[in-house]
Amino acid sequence: MPGKSISELTVFTNGDSGKVSTWSNIPYFFTETLIARGIKINRVDLSASVFSEKVFYRVLRLFKSEGKYDYFRSFIHFTDVKRRIKKAIRLYPNSQVNILLTFSFTSAGLTKKPTILFCDWTFEHSLNYFLHRAPNFFERQAIRREKKQIERSDLVISLFPGVAKEMKNRYKNKNIHYLGNVINSLQTVSGPEVIGAKILSNNLLFVGSVLYREGATSLIQAFEKVRQNFPQMILHIIGMKSSDFDHLPAGVFCHGYLDKGKEADRELYYKLFREARLFINTTPKWGAFSATIEAMYFYTPVLISPYDEFLETFGSDIDFGSYCEQNTPDRIAGKISGILTHPDYESLCLNSHKAVSDFTWDAYIDKLISTIKI
Repeated sequence: MPGKSISELTVFTNGDSGKVSTWSNIPYFFTETLIARGIKINRVDLSASVFSEKVFYRVLRLFKSEGKYDYFRSFIHFTDVKRRIKKAIRLYPNSQVNILLTFSFTSAGLTKKPTILFCDWTFEHSLNYFLHRAPNFFERQAIRREKKQIERSDLVISLFPGVAKEMKNRYKNKNIHYLGNVINSLQTVSGPEVIGAKILSNNLLFVGSVLYREGATSLIQAFEKVRQNFPQMILHIIGMKSSDFDHLPAGVFCHGYLDKGKEADRELYYKLFREARLFINTTPKWGAFSATIEAMYFYTPVLISPYDEFLETFGSDIDFGSYCEQNTPDRIAGKISGILTHPDYESLCLNSHKAVSDFTWDAYIDKLISTIKI
C-alpha cells in the first residue's frame, strides 16, 4: 500500500538530527517536518566517537595515506555502524521504514522492512567531480562498500538531478530518484518588506567555508574594483574568518561560521540574508547550492558559476541574477556592477524567490511519502 499510512519511522544520521547545525540543517528539517505530520521519529546517531577517530588517524598515518579516506569511510566504522543499526532495529520493532541520511550504510539485509537512502552524492562522485582524480587503495574499498549499500536498498534518493542520473546509470538498483531540493530556512519572509530593504542596501553577501576560498578570494579582489564606482558597498562573508585571507580591503567583514542553533548567530545570519543586495559565490564546480537557494528564498538576486547541478535545476538562462563563467576579478566586478545598475532590480528579486517557491520541506516530504511503499 502507499506510504500514506506510515506512523513510525527510524531515521539514521551522521550526527544528531535534532540539532539544526547537523549537515547543513537537512536532518533537522527532514525529521521535524515528518514529526509535524504526526509521524513518530526514532532518531539514531551514527557518528563516530572522538576517541575512535583519534586512534584511527594515528594508525592511518603509519600507512602514509593521503586523500579523503577517514574514519567515517573505514571498515572499522562500517562494522560498528552495522552493529548500531541492528541494535536500533531491535529497539524500535514498530518502525515501518528505516531511512538513512547517507549512501554509505543500509539496513537492507538486516530487516525485511523497507530501507531508504537519502543523501546528496556518493563518495566516488566527490572524488571524480570535485577532485578530478582516481581513488587510492583505501578509498576504493570504501567505494565498493558504498556501492553494495546502494544496490541493496529499496529506495535511493539524491538531492541533485545530475547525481541521480549518474547513479541510475552506474548501479544495478534502478529505484533511484530525484524529488527536488529544499530550502533550509528557520524564518519566513515577506516580499514587499525585504525587497524594500534590499533596494536601499549596500550589502553584498558571500556564504561558504574555506572549501570555497577560491571564489571568495576572487570576489574580494573584484570588490576592490567595484568600490571604485560604488564606494558605499560592503561585502559580508559568512563561513570564513579574516585569518583565512592574506589581505582584506576596507569594507569586507568576515563573520566566520554562524550556527543557526544559537540565537545570536541565527539573528545575524538572517539579518545579512534579508539585507543582501546580491548573493555571490563564483567558485568553479560548486557555489554553495544550499546557501544560494536560501538566499533566493529571501528574494536575493544571485551571481554564481554555471556549475552542473545548478544548470540542471534552473537551466542555462536565468532571470534572477547572472552566471559568471570566469572566476576572475574583472569578470566578477563587471557582473556585480551590471546587477547593481539593473533597470528593473525588483523583478530580479521577485524572480529569484519564485524560482525556489516550490522548494519547501512540506512539498518535499509529500513527495517522499508518496514514493515510499510499505
